[in-house]
Amino acid sequence: MNIYDVAKMAGVSIATASKALNGRKDVREETRQRVMEVAKKINYHPSHMARGLAKRKTENIGLVALRRFHAPLLTNPFYSRVIEGMEIEVTRANYNLLLTVVPAEDMGAELPFPKMVREKNVDGLCLLGEMPESFLREVGERGIPTVVVDFYSESVPGHYVVSDNAGGAAQAAEHLLGLGHRQIGFVGDAMKDLSFEERRKGFEAALAKAGVKPAPMLEVDLKARDVMDQVAAYLKSPGCPTALFCCNDFHALLVLNMAQKMGIKVPKQLSIMGFDDIEESSLCLPPLSTLRVEKQEMGAKAIAIVMDLIAHPEAKPKRVETPVQLIKRESTAKAPTP
Repeated sequence: MNIYDVAKMAGVSIATASKALNGRKDVREETRQRVMEVAKKINYHPSHMARGLAKRKTENIGLVALRRFHAPLLTNPFYSRVIEGMEIEVTRANYNLLLTVVPAEDMGAELPFPKMVREKNVDGLCLLGEMPESFLREVGERGIPTVVVDFYSESVPGHYVVSDNAGGAAQAAEHLLGLGHRQIGFVGDAMKDLSFEERRKGFEAALAKAGVKPAPMLEVDLKARDVMDQVAAYLKSPGCPTALFCCNDFHALLVLNMAQKMGIKVPKQLSIMGFDDIEESSLCLPPLSTLRVEKQEMGAKAIAIVMDLIAHPEAKPKRVETPVQLIKRESTAKAPTP
Protein backbone atom coordinates (compact mmCIF):
# COMPACT_ATOMS: atom_id res chain seq x y z
CA MET A 1 0.00 0.00 0.00
CA ASN A 2 1.20 3.50 -0.83
CA ILE A 3 -0.01 7.09 -0.96
CA TYR A 4 -1.80 6.41 -4.23
CA ASP A 5 -3.97 3.83 -2.47
CA VAL A 6 -4.68 6.24 0.40
CA ALA A 7 -5.76 8.97 -2.01
CA LYS A 8 -7.99 6.62 -4.02
CA MET A 9 -9.72 5.13 -0.94
CA ALA A 10 -10.23 8.58 0.63
CA GLY A 11 -11.57 10.05 -2.61
CA VAL A 12 -8.99 12.84 -2.80
CA SER A 13 -6.08 13.77 -5.04
CA ILE A 14 -2.56 12.53 -4.28
CA ALA A 15 -1.51 16.12 -3.49
CA THR A 16 -4.34 16.51 -0.96
CA ALA A 17 -3.52 13.17 0.65
CA SER A 18 0.12 14.20 0.95
CA LYS A 19 -0.81 17.53 2.54
CA ALA A 20 -3.14 15.84 5.03
CA LEU A 21 -0.57 13.23 6.04
CA ASN A 22 2.11 15.89 6.54
CA GLY A 23 -0.06 18.14 8.70
CA ARG A 24 -0.45 20.97 6.21
CA LYS A 25 -2.95 23.63 7.27
CA ASP A 26 -4.43 24.16 3.79
CA VAL A 27 -6.57 21.01 4.07
CA ARG A 28 -10.11 20.94 5.47
CA GLU A 29 -10.34 19.16 8.82
CA GLU A 30 -13.02 16.79 7.52
CA THR A 31 -10.74 15.77 4.63
CA ARG A 32 -7.75 15.38 6.91
CA GLN A 33 -9.67 13.07 9.21
CA ARG A 34 -10.84 10.94 6.28
CA VAL A 35 -7.29 10.60 4.93
CA MET A 36 -5.86 9.78 8.35
CA GLU A 37 -8.54 7.11 8.98
CA VAL A 38 -7.74 5.43 5.65
CA ALA A 39 -3.99 5.55 6.36
CA LYS A 40 -4.55 3.98 9.76
CA LYS A 41 -6.86 1.32 8.34
CA ILE A 42 -4.32 0.13 5.75
CA ASN A 43 -1.34 0.73 8.08
CA TYR A 44 0.27 3.28 5.75
CA HIS A 45 3.21 5.38 6.97
CA PRO A 46 4.66 8.27 4.92
CA SER A 47 8.08 7.59 3.44
CA HIS A 48 10.75 9.15 5.62
CA MET A 49 13.06 9.47 2.60
CA ALA A 50 10.41 11.17 0.51
CA ARG A 51 9.67 13.68 3.25
CA GLY A 52 13.36 14.40 3.58
CA LEU A 53 13.75 15.03 -0.17
CA ALA A 54 10.76 17.35 -0.15
CA LYS A 55 12.23 19.34 2.75
CA ARG A 56 15.80 19.03 1.44
CA LYS A 57 16.66 17.44 4.77
CA THR A 58 17.56 13.88 5.66
CA GLU A 59 16.15 14.03 9.20
CA ASN A 60 19.24 12.08 10.27
CA ILE A 61 21.84 13.00 12.89
CA GLY A 62 25.19 11.26 12.52
CA LEU A 63 27.05 9.93 15.55
CA VAL A 64 30.77 9.36 15.03
CA ALA A 65 32.88 7.44 17.54
CA LEU A 66 36.45 6.17 17.30
CA ARG A 67 37.36 2.51 17.64
CA ARG A 68 40.50 2.36 19.77
CA PHE A 69 41.40 -1.29 20.22
CA HIS A 70 42.90 -0.98 23.70
CA ALA A 71 39.75 0.77 24.99
CA PRO A 72 36.60 0.04 22.93
CA LEU A 73 34.46 3.14 23.15
CA LEU A 74 31.02 1.68 22.61
CA THR A 75 31.40 -0.93 25.35
CA ASN A 76 32.34 1.84 27.76
CA PRO A 77 29.56 2.13 30.39
CA PHE A 78 29.95 5.92 30.38
CA TYR A 79 29.33 6.38 26.67
CA SER A 80 26.50 3.87 26.48
CA ARG A 81 24.53 6.16 28.80
CA VAL A 82 25.44 9.25 26.79
CA ILE A 83 24.13 7.53 23.65
CA GLU A 84 20.88 6.66 25.45
CA GLY A 85 20.36 10.35 26.15
CA MET A 86 21.03 11.15 22.49
CA GLU A 87 18.55 8.54 21.30
CA ILE A 88 15.80 9.89 23.57
CA GLU A 89 16.27 13.44 22.29
CA VAL A 90 16.56 12.37 18.64
CA THR A 91 13.32 10.40 18.90
CA ARG A 92 11.61 13.39 20.47
CA ALA A 93 12.66 15.48 17.47
CA ASN A 94 11.39 12.77 15.08
CA TYR A 95 14.90 12.27 13.67
CA ASN A 96 17.11 9.20 13.28
CA LEU A 97 20.50 8.61 14.89
CA LEU A 98 23.02 7.02 12.50
CA LEU A 99 26.16 5.56 14.07
CA THR A 100 29.52 5.06 12.42
CA VAL A 101 32.68 3.85 14.16
CA VAL A 102 36.01 4.95 12.69
CA PRO A 103 39.17 2.93 13.42
CA ALA A 104 41.73 5.20 15.09
CA GLU A 105 44.39 3.49 17.14
CA ASP A 106 46.82 6.34 16.38
CA MET A 107 45.27 9.68 17.36
CA GLY A 108 47.85 11.50 15.22
CA ALA A 109 46.85 9.72 12.03
CA GLU A 110 44.43 11.07 9.42
CA LEU A 111 40.95 9.64 9.87
CA PRO A 112 38.85 8.40 6.95
CA PHE A 113 35.90 10.72 6.58
CA PRO A 114 32.59 8.95 7.33
CA LYS A 115 30.64 7.86 4.26
CA MET A 116 27.35 9.22 5.64
CA VAL A 117 28.92 12.70 5.72
CA ARG A 118 30.58 12.45 2.30
CA GLU A 119 27.25 11.43 0.77
CA LYS A 120 25.33 14.11 2.70
CA ASN A 121 23.07 11.61 4.44
CA VAL A 122 22.97 13.60 7.70
CA ASP A 123 21.83 17.09 8.65
CA GLY A 124 24.18 17.33 11.62
CA LEU A 125 26.84 15.46 13.57
CA CYS A 126 27.68 14.46 17.12
CA LEU A 127 31.30 13.45 17.68
CA LEU A 128 31.73 11.24 20.74
CA GLY A 129 34.88 11.40 22.86
CA GLU A 130 38.42 12.37 21.90
CA MET A 131 38.91 13.40 18.26
CA PRO A 132 42.05 14.39 16.31
CA GLU A 133 42.16 18.15 15.78
CA SER A 134 42.73 17.65 12.04
CA PHE A 135 39.40 15.79 11.89
CA LEU A 136 37.62 18.54 13.86
CA ARG A 137 38.98 21.16 11.46
CA GLU A 138 37.83 19.21 8.39
CA VAL A 139 34.33 18.87 9.83
CA GLY A 140 34.30 22.60 10.49
CA GLU A 141 35.44 23.41 6.96
CA ARG A 142 32.55 21.38 5.53
CA GLY A 143 30.07 23.55 7.40
CA ILE A 144 28.19 20.65 8.99
CA PRO A 145 26.28 21.53 12.21
CA THR A 146 28.44 19.63 14.72
CA VAL A 147 28.72 19.13 18.48
CA VAL A 148 31.58 17.33 20.22
CA VAL A 149 30.63 15.42 23.38
CA ASP A 150 32.99 14.71 26.30
CA PHE A 151 35.99 16.25 24.58
CA TYR A 152 37.25 19.79 24.15
CA SER A 153 39.91 21.33 21.94
CA GLU A 154 41.34 24.71 22.88
CA SER A 155 42.72 25.29 19.37
CA VAL A 156 39.67 24.33 17.27
CA PRO A 157 36.60 26.56 17.73
CA GLY A 158 33.37 24.64 17.87
CA HIS A 159 30.42 23.50 19.95
CA TYR A 160 31.38 21.26 22.86
CA VAL A 161 29.43 19.54 25.65
CA VAL A 162 31.55 18.43 28.60
CA SER A 163 31.14 17.75 32.30
CA ASP A 164 32.38 20.23 34.90
CA ASN A 165 35.77 18.56 35.11
CA ALA A 166 37.64 21.14 37.15
CA GLY A 167 34.74 21.86 39.50
CA GLY A 168 34.11 18.16 40.12
CA ALA A 169 37.79 17.49 40.80
CA ALA A 170 37.80 20.37 43.29
CA GLN A 171 34.85 18.74 45.08
CA ALA A 172 36.82 15.49 45.26
CA ALA A 173 39.85 17.23 46.76
CA GLU A 174 37.70 19.08 49.28
CA HIS A 175 36.02 15.82 50.31
CA LEU A 176 39.36 14.11 50.95
CA LEU A 177 40.76 17.16 52.74
CA GLY A 178 37.67 17.24 54.91
CA LEU A 179 38.44 13.65 55.98
CA GLY A 180 41.83 14.80 57.23
CA HIS A 181 43.99 13.56 54.33
CA ARG A 182 47.10 15.59 53.54
CA GLN A 183 48.96 13.05 51.41
CA ILE A 184 46.69 12.93 48.37
CA GLY A 185 47.74 11.74 44.94
CA PHE A 186 46.20 11.89 41.47
CA VAL A 187 45.88 8.88 39.17
CA GLY A 188 45.94 10.01 35.55
CA ASP A 189 46.00 8.54 32.07
CA ALA A 190 49.13 8.50 29.92
CA MET A 191 47.04 9.53 26.88
CA LYS A 192 46.88 13.13 28.15
CA ASP A 193 43.17 13.50 27.49
CA LEU A 194 42.23 17.17 27.97
CA SER A 195 39.28 16.27 30.22
CA PHE A 196 41.63 14.38 32.53
CA GLU A 197 44.06 17.30 32.50
CA GLU A 198 41.24 19.63 33.55
CA ARG A 199 40.43 17.28 36.41
CA ARG A 200 44.06 17.19 37.51
CA LYS A 201 44.30 20.99 37.45
CA GLY A 202 41.05 21.41 39.36
CA PHE A 203 42.25 18.89 41.94
CA GLU A 204 45.66 20.58 42.36
CA ALA A 205 44.09 24.06 42.56
CA ALA A 206 41.83 22.94 45.42
CA LEU A 207 44.80 21.43 47.27
CA ALA A 208 46.84 24.59 46.75
CA LYS A 209 43.99 26.68 48.14
CA ALA A 210 44.16 24.55 51.31
CA GLY A 211 47.95 24.89 51.44
CA VAL A 212 48.51 21.21 50.64
CA LYS A 213 51.08 19.96 48.14
CA PRO A 214 49.88 17.03 45.99
CA ALA A 215 51.66 13.69 46.33
CA PRO A 216 53.46 12.28 43.26
CA MET A 217 51.09 11.42 40.43
CA LEU A 218 50.50 7.90 39.11
CA GLU A 219 50.26 7.97 35.32
CA VAL A 220 48.66 4.79 33.98
CA ASP A 221 49.26 3.55 30.45
CA LEU A 222 46.22 1.40 29.69
CA LYS A 223 47.85 0.08 26.50
CA ALA A 224 50.81 -1.37 28.42
CA ARG A 225 50.86 -5.07 29.24
CA ASP A 226 52.27 -4.31 32.67
CA VAL A 227 49.54 -1.83 33.62
CA MET A 228 48.81 -3.63 36.89
CA ASP A 229 52.53 -3.72 37.69
CA GLN A 230 52.59 0.06 37.28
CA VAL A 231 49.86 0.41 39.87
CA ALA A 232 51.49 -2.10 42.23
CA ALA A 233 54.86 -0.32 42.06
CA TYR A 234 53.21 2.97 42.96
CA LEU A 235 51.32 1.50 45.92
CA LYS A 236 54.55 -0.11 47.20
CA SER A 237 56.59 3.10 46.90
CA PRO A 238 57.81 4.84 50.09
CA GLY A 239 55.44 7.52 51.30
CA CYS A 240 52.48 6.25 49.25
CA PRO A 241 49.53 8.66 49.72
CA THR A 242 46.71 7.93 52.14
CA ALA A 243 44.18 8.98 49.50
CA LEU A 244 43.98 8.85 45.71
CA PHE A 245 41.74 10.77 43.35
CA CYS A 246 41.50 8.94 40.00
CA CYS A 247 40.75 10.60 36.68
CA ASN A 248 37.76 8.29 36.16
CA ASP A 249 36.03 5.30 37.75
CA PHE A 250 37.80 2.80 35.51
CA HIS A 251 41.19 3.90 36.82
CA ALA A 252 39.82 3.92 40.37
CA LEU A 253 38.62 0.33 40.00
CA LEU A 254 42.06 -0.72 38.73
CA VAL A 255 43.68 0.82 41.80
CA LEU A 256 41.08 -0.68 44.14
CA ASN A 257 41.60 -4.15 42.65
CA MET A 258 45.38 -4.00 43.00
CA ALA A 259 45.23 -2.54 46.53
CA GLN A 260 43.04 -5.45 47.64
CA LYS A 261 45.40 -7.97 46.00
CA MET A 262 48.28 -6.41 47.92
CA GLY A 263 46.42 -6.58 51.23
CA ILE A 264 45.97 -2.80 51.50
CA LYS A 265 42.72 -2.10 53.34
CA VAL A 266 40.38 0.32 51.60
CA PRO A 267 39.43 2.77 53.05
CA LYS A 268 41.16 2.11 56.41
CA GLN A 269 44.64 2.44 54.94
CA LEU A 270 43.91 4.01 51.56
CA SER A 271 40.93 6.10 50.41
CA ILE A 272 40.10 5.94 46.70
CA MET A 273 37.86 8.25 44.65
CA GLY A 274 36.76 8.10 41.03
CA PHE A 275 34.93 10.33 38.55
CA ASP A 276 31.85 9.54 36.34
CA ASP A 277 29.73 7.22 38.56
CA ILE A 278 29.43 4.31 36.14
CA GLU A 279 27.24 1.42 37.32
CA GLU A 280 30.23 -0.67 38.43
CA SER A 281 31.29 1.97 40.93
CA SER A 282 28.33 1.17 43.19
CA LEU A 283 28.70 -2.62 42.81
CA CYS A 284 32.35 -3.11 43.83
CA LEU A 285 33.46 -3.74 47.41
CA PRO A 286 33.75 -1.28 48.96
CA PRO A 287 31.44 0.84 46.79
CA LEU A 288 33.35 3.70 45.19
CA SER A 289 33.10 7.34 46.19
CA THR A 290 32.97 9.35 42.97
CA LEU A 291 31.61 12.33 41.06
CA ARG A 292 28.36 11.65 39.26
CA VAL A 293 28.23 12.93 35.69
CA GLU A 294 24.73 13.26 34.24
CA LYS A 295 25.57 11.17 31.20
CA GLN A 296 22.13 11.01 29.61
CA GLU A 297 21.80 14.77 30.08
CA MET A 298 25.07 15.28 28.19
CA GLY A 299 23.78 13.25 25.26
CA ALA A 300 20.39 14.94 25.19
CA LYS A 301 21.95 18.39 25.42
CA ALA A 302 24.30 17.62 22.53
CA ILE A 303 21.40 16.63 20.27
CA ALA A 304 19.41 19.71 21.29
CA ILE A 305 22.37 21.92 20.32
CA VAL A 306 22.77 20.14 16.96
CA MET A 307 19.07 20.64 16.21
CA ASP A 308 19.40 24.33 17.07
CA LEU A 309 22.46 24.62 14.81
CA ILE A 310 20.53 23.06 11.92
CA ALA A 311 17.90 25.80 12.34
CA HIS A 312 20.42 28.57 13.17
CA PRO A 313 23.80 27.70 11.59
CA GLU A 314 25.18 31.16 12.37
CA ALA A 315 25.28 30.45 16.14
CA LYS A 316 28.63 31.26 17.74
CA PRO A 317 30.83 28.40 19.03
CA LYS A 318 30.34 27.63 22.71
CA ARG A 319 31.34 25.19 25.41
CA VAL A 320 28.53 23.85 27.58
CA GLU A 321 29.33 22.23 30.92
CA THR A 322 26.98 19.83 32.67
CA PRO A 323 27.16 19.83 36.49
CA VAL A 324 28.54 16.94 38.53
CA GLN A 325 27.52 15.69 41.96
CA LEU A 326 29.70 14.33 44.78
CA ILE A 327 28.68 10.78 45.69
CA LYS A 328 30.04 9.62 49.04
CA ARG A 329 30.35 5.86 49.40
CA GLU A 330 32.52 3.48 51.40
CA SER A 331 35.87 3.74 49.57
CA THR A 332 36.77 6.96 51.40
CA ALA A 333 37.18 7.47 55.14
CA LYS A 334 39.10 9.53 57.66
CA ALA A 335 42.84 9.62 57.20
CA PRO A 336 44.68 6.91 59.16
CA THR A 337 46.41 8.13 62.29
CA PRO A 338 50.23 7.98 62.20
